[in-house]
Amino acid sequence: MTESNGHFANRTLDEFTADLAAKKSVPGGGAAAGSMLAHAAGLAGMVVAFSHGKKKFAEFEADLAEAAGRLERLREESLELADLDAHGFKTLADLWPLAEDDPTRREAWPAAVHGAIAAPHQLVLRAAETVQIIERLVGRSSTLLRSDLAIAGRLAGFAAEAAGWNVDVNLDALRGLADGAPLAIAMETETHGAIRAAIAGAAAIDAACRAGGRDTISS
Repeated sequence: MTESNGHFANRTLDEFTADLAAKKSVPGGGAAAGSMLAHAAGLAGMVVAFSHGKKKFAEFEADLAEAAGRLERLREESLELADLDAHGFKTLADLWPLAEDDPTRREAWPAAVHGAIAAPHQLVLRAAETVQIIERLVGRSSTLLRSDLAIAGRLAGFAAEAAGWNVDVNLDALRGLADGAPLAIAMETETHGAIRAAIAGAAAIDAACRAGGRDTISS
């Protein structure tokens, strides 16, 4: 959530980018990653909208309808996660200056660490899912919009990488919690696997679209 005007989704693009450039910690990289994923899902949704209902793609109608619904939810979820990421970061940052034996810090620290890492972790997973959806649209949507499809794939791949940074920077804090080490290992493994899949998927989308975008991508 922004410091001055509610949810990121309610701000103009000019206001949001001006806030990114300002000397304040929120919004930051997590919000930018969420915004990037929202752009990816929105752009892919446009490709679906122009392909949906066309005779040429009649055999894929059910797939296109399913993709449209999920992409819309992903667009909304990514902006919600951008808010949660910002809130989680600010909560943790407010505790950092306190001494480790401060009662306030001791009580609030575990929840704050979990809150700071949960949103970017979910953003990575949503980004990887978005790439998967876009992969299935190649060869099942208008080739006239293949550049938009490729851009959407790249944006989703970059969003996964960007959100992954906010997971990685909080892993040490997670490891420091009681019983936090196993969770940190599991989260790091899942996150990095999802990022690798997203990057590979985005590259496959790019290559297929550059080749004309007429053929589906083999899974």
